[in-house]
Amino acid sequence: MSQTRNESGAGPASVDLGDTWIAIDFETATSERDSACSLGMAVIAEGTVVSTADWLIRPPGNRYDHRNIEVHGITPSRTEDAPTYAELFSAIEPFLRGRRVLAHWASFDISVLRALHSHYRIPLPETLYTCSCQMARRAFPQLRNHQLPTVCDHCGIVLQHHDAASDALACAHVALSCRDALGVATVQDAVDRLGLRLSSL
Repeated sequence: MSQTRNESGAGPASVDLGDTWIAIDFETATSERDSACSLGMAVIAEGTVVSTADWLIRPPGNRYDHRNIEVHGITPSRTEDAPTYAELFSAIEPFLRGRRVLAHWASFDISVLRALHSHYRIPLPETLYTCSCQMARRAFPQLRNHQLPTVCDHCGIVLQHHDAASDALACAHVALSCRDALGVATVQDAVDRLGLRLSSL
């Protein structure tokens, strides 16, 4: 099941707005990177979060490791009738192709995305990405660590950790908090000011 929500409650928002960023978060069923069982997204446009979306995903063989279930609470019964990533991709692609993507600890989420595309033999979209954890490290160097709960606590961001929708929304708000802390106009300005770069999938 997928849900797409406008933050004002008015229905899905277009992703074709200025200075658009897509914050993403994956949860996985096993230690294998292609075992995504949930994906959350939050859309930043014109300086604010305009919509969120989340999907349950049936991982290959609907196999789970107990330790992963303990982390995120998703069980095989919740995804046995869910679509695979390949079946969902037509809904996900418009959020990714030609977009700028954010993830907190992006090396993990981007590795999941790459593994899914390799597993299902789907060409990767032309997408650029950067890491909100790296942004927070440079914007808030005084923090004891820059894990998502720590940064959210510092910035006053509500978080239900390891819920993909909540993590993606929090990631978006971390980027906006970095922008505000730096006193710049856009997330891209913050990325530039912090000396970070966008990488390609």
